[in-house]
Amino acid sequence: METVYETYQKQLLDQAQHSYHKNPISEATQKAYLETPRHLFVKRFRQWKSKEWHEINKDNLEQHLAMLYADKPLALFTEDNENIPSTISQPSFVLRMLDMLQFEPGHTVFELGAGSGWNAALMGRLVGPEGAVYSLEIIPEVAQMAAKIVEQLNIKNVHIIEADGGEGYATEAPYDRAIFTAGTYDLPRHFFEQMKDNGLLLIVIKNEGGGDNLFLLRKREAYFESVESMPCRFVEMTGKYQLT
Repeated sequence: METVYETYQKQLLDQAQHSYHKNPISEATQKAYLETPRHLFVKRFRQWKSKEWHEINKDNLEQHLAMLYADKPLALFTEDNENIPSTISQPSFVLRMLDMLQFEPGHTVFELGAGSGWNAALMGRLVGPEGAVYSLEIIPEVAQMAAKIVEQLNIKNVHIIEADGGEGYATEAPYDRAIFTAGTYDLPRHFFEQMKDNGLLLIVIKNEGGGDNLFLLRKREAYFESVESMPCRFVEMTGKYQLT
């Protein structure tokens, strides 16, 4: 018998398919999504324009499922109730981003901005046990929570690391795939150096006048080639390479 969360989960997948009907969500990404329930990665959230925080536990989970499986981003952490440095992104857009990266079993992946850990877990499913995901999170509280959830769910090939993702992660380079879940105004050169030839990098570039753009870049011998782009909206990258 289908559980309540599975009903919401499938409704959300239907919405995602409708939103991207010209580029349907792949079967591999659908399978990863259905095997990686979003609600398991959110222990505390608030809606974007709300000031009210919701703490999730086993007794009140069901009453929050509709919001947890709504096709919208949720705030995960803030220090002053105004600036929101960490979110769990809009689910349909997350699935589209995963398909853009064309994951294959055995890939090694870098992620800037772990957030809830959900995106890293989805990528872990897509690259399989022979692959690995290294997800860097600069906010200690957020990194610790994501790492705890990943450990509790026994996800062995996903590694949440408390560090400034703006430096990349040379320890496990080179990478087949890389993804930014926070926006930047420029791309530090070391990301080129840490990517394998023909590797794909998905980056959010913020525009000075407002608005963000998502770029899919492929590494060639001496440069990144832009493959695809689309408008988006993400929180700003913080740390050493943050620009105001």
